[in-house]
Amino acid sequence: MTAGETNFWGEPNDRPSRVEGPCINRTLNAYVVGAAAGTFFAACQLAWYPDPIQTVGRFARNTGPSDSKAVMRVIARPAFWMSAAGAAFAAAECTAEAARGKTDSVNAAIGGMAGGFVMGSVTKKPGVAFSSSLAMGLLMFALDMTGPSPVWEGNQAALTEKMYGHLPKTHKESEALASLKEKYPKFKNV
Repeated sequence: MTAGETNFWGEPNDRPSRVEGPCINRTLNAYVVGAAAGTFFAACQLAWYPDPIQTVGRFARNTGPSDSKAVMRVIARPAFWMSAAGAAFAAAECTAEAARGKTDSVNAAIGGMAGGFVMGSVTKKPGVAFSSSLAMGLLMFALDMTGPSPVWEGNQAALTEKMYGHLPKTHKESEALASLKEKYPKFKNV
């Protein structure tokens, strides 16, 4: 859910905006997007390794087509972990926003720490989970601090004019170009 968006799919000149709305909607949205990303990752991983995915014994000699149970297990694991990390981020960020009463980058850092802890817990090592929690918290703080747009806000109007403005009806040369054409008349019509 975004505030001020009139087009769900976005036009080429739409700029990113903050995700707003109730906590449950934000968490479910992050969960679904995480599950979709995990499923896509798993599908790419399955396509990358052409060997059949099977659940046969260790010393099996006959290899056949992929087993659907094994394929589902390969797909389910990244889908679960990515959706869990996305949901943990969204829930923690929204809870921090409600508890603190502020909408700032600290909430993103708290959400990033929760998501990073979930990502690090895949390794089942507390040190890795803690360090990934701190690293993701710092990364999310930095990303939120810079804002939703990749362009500095002071240059936003000039960039919009440059990208979507209209060219003047007659071209006006700069003084530097006019002086160069006088200096080099051979290249006057270039």
